[in-house]
Amino acid sequence: MKKIGILFSLYLCMAATAVAQESEPEKRSYLPVAGDYSLGVDATPFLTYAGALLSNGGATAPTFGLKDQGFYGKYFLKDNRAIRAKLKLNAYRESFKESVRNDEVFASNPSATVVDNMKNVRTDVELYLGYELRRGHGRVQGFWGGELGFGLGRGKTAYEYGNPMTVANPTPSSASFAGAQNGRSIKNKRGMDFRFSLGAFVGVEYFVASHLSLGGELNLALAASTHGQDELTRQRVENGAVNEFTVRSRNVGDLASSFGVKTLVGGNIFMLFYF
Repeated sequence: MKKIGILFSLYLCMAATAVAQESEPEKRSYLPVAGDYSLGVDATPFLTYAGALLSNGGATAPTFGLKDQGFYGKYFLKDNRAIRAKLKLNAYRESFKESVRNDEVFASNPSATVVDNMKNVRTDVELYLGYELRRGHGRVQGFWGGELGFGLGRGKTAYEYGNPMTVANPTPSSASFAGAQNGRSIKNKRGMDFRFSLGAFVGVEYFVASHLSLGGELNLALAASTHGQDELTRQRVENGAVNEFTVRSRNVGDLASSFGVKTLVGGNIFMLFYF
């Protein structure tokens, strides 16, 4: 990956050097025309890598994941008009572990431990569909337009314990994330989030090489959202048995729903490839 990043940086440098040697007709050939497609990703990893490479030469090659990652696509109806789609993903899985004493052998071996595990899973998907108009000079192109946005989100936290809860041991040694009141947590399912927005965008795109551009845009939207109730599953000893119970709840401060005029301001930097 590091070699790929270095080659990519050299490619950008050669493209920048060639700009001064090109005539205006050649520059215009870099611009998209009716029937062209473009695909792109967030440019932040590449910009961070390039900055570190220029400053100290010891940069780590850019990496990509599904946490806060954006993907972009356009289809040009005319030379200066396009329909566009933007997909944003925030999908990740995290695991936290904590050692606690081993209740079963504590009397004979006080230093023995077991491990409790907490796993967080979160998935957020946002899709934006829009119409774009463009205008510019040479390699520099400005664009603006409007878009509709839809979003869904869901999360879950699951817990695994090294010391089982039993009638003989109703309060087993557990990690700090287990909770101390009304038993200990087994699973916490976050309510479904739904979002809708109607907004506008404006931005600038610069063609650094043939079929390759860097750009940025700002967004302003009116939005509405809803959030479902959470489901919390816990276990405790009662009536001579270990029981699990589930309650539906809503935390203080959680927004159950939001409708009406709510402005959302955002922005992003991207890199696009044209075909």
